[in-house]
Amino acid sequence: MIAVPETFRSGMLVPLGMYRRVSEDKALKGLASNWREIQEQVKEQEDAIRALAADLPFEGAIVRDYCDNNTPASDPHIVREDFENMLKDLEAGVIRGILFLHSDRLARLLYDAARVCRIFEMNPDYIGLSVEGSVDLSTVEGRGMFAMQATVGNMEIGNTRRRVVRTNRRVAEKGVMHGAPRAFGWGEDRRTLDDVESKMIRKAILAIPGGYKIADFKRALTEHGYVPKETKRSGDGVRVIQHTAAEQILMSPRVAGFRFHVPEQARRAAEGRLWLPDFIVLDKEGKPVRGDWEAPCSPNEWWAAVHEIKRRKEANKEGLKSGKHDTTAAYLCSGIVRCGKCSSPMWSNPYTKGTSAYEKYGFRYQCQSNQGGCGGVSRVGPPIDDLVETAFLLETRSTLGEDVAKADEIDVTVHDKRLGEIAAELEDVNARRREKRITMSAALDMIEELEAEREQLTSKRGQLALQKRKRAILTPDALADWKGLTMAEKRTRLKAAVRAVIVHPAGRGKRFDPELIEIVWQKNQAA
Repeated sequence: MIAVPETFRSGMLVPLGMYRRVSEDKALKGLASNWREIQEQVKEQEDAIRALAADLPFEGAIVRDYCDNNTPASDPHIVREDFENMLKDLEAGVIRGILFLHSDRLARLLYDAARVCRIFEMNPDYIGLSVEGSVDLSTVEGRGMFAMQATVGNMEIGNTRRRVVRTNRRVAEKGVMHGAPRAFGWGEDRRTLDDVESKMIRKAILAIPGGYKIADFKRALTEHGYVPKETKRSGDGVRVIQHTAAEQILMSPRVAGFRFHVPEQARRAAEGRLWLPDFIVLDKEGKPVRGDWEAPCSPNEWWAAVHEIKRRKEANKEGLKSGKHDTTAAYLCSGIVRCGKCSSPMWSNPYTKGTSAYEKYGFRYQCQSNQGGCGGVSRVGPPIDDLVETAFLLETRSTLGEDVAKADEIDVTVHDKRLGEIAAELEDVNARRREKRITMSAALDMIEELEAEREQLTSKRGQLALQKRKRAILTPDALADWKGLTMAEKRTRLKAAVRAVIVHPAGRGKRFDPELIEIVWQKNQAA
């Protein structure tokens, strides 16, 4: 029997709200059938709530509809917009009550249940009824029932979450693929490679140590017509690919065939995108767990790319701190050429538009006083680039290739044995801690020391893989596609072989003289 407040017996129309919510089934996420089922359940809730409103022993009208579809009520980090709007409207008196299917649709956290109960305790004439579960928020007993159901629901969620976390971890350690949408690079079965997309990934991974940029890969994705699941839109409404989204495709351990697992706690604590290489699952011997899918590149190729991207990020941070943030130069020798008078780097500077020099050359290299130089040397740019490019290719194909072709001599597995030992030592320390043979403080001291050594050796392994790959990019065969490389890739190869290009002073108005351009090779730097 529903208690009717005295204030509602005069025949006045009571404004009410209804609250509806259905959580999405993650196992069926993205499927049209799942979407239709959710819409059907929401409609069923509406029908049941309206039927309840029609049976009220007073004139009540549903004037507000609050619906948090696909929004869980069990996650304290997620704000349910319509739930918050409902509370505000109840406090402001816009509505004088709320109708809902069951208490777990309205609140599954004790904190949320307490917020609802507070409003009804302060407004004893408000109506709060559930279709199922016999909850009446206008009574002390009803609010107690509501809070109890929220508490029990929260306990069930906590137990389920613990089981899911343990299960996901065990699945990851076995290398079995976790349920997820199709990743870029793989077919619909998520195991076999997509012929076009996987080649795009492999090409980028192999090219990164040679100067290939994430921006270049993002451009390739756009040309391919790729649209990520999470995108921002440009001013004209066109979906655009974010830099971090393109980076995560390449930096995902999946690309090397490694299984990775990101705990929910790490996702919550992260500011921005996670660095996925940090979440590779290791077996008891400290080796990365391999997944049950095809990989577009080898682990060593991927590690080389990972270490290079990480190196660039660190360099960019240092550059931003010092005010010398480096961006991709538009010309081959910008910053590599140096003034023959003061030895300062020279930078590209366009000629004034409309002049004959602009029409003929476009730009020049200048020693600039505002960059710490003497400002006394300037030379037309294209002839220098052509001269240095020709000399570099000739020198590399004739002599440098012999020095750098020994890339296979670099052993990237030299630290693997010790990494396996560290994993065993960590397990031993944890076993002694669990058996209380050592204190927690002593265990943490040893664990932190071993973790620091593991991180250092992992970094060294990446450096070796990067060194091996960078040696390979200077072989004659690797330079066969020189014209097809981006400017960043060309500059990376050039800087690996050329230490500096010295531009000696020349008299004003004289023609370009190749004799005044001196190339200093890296292999001669010790001479």
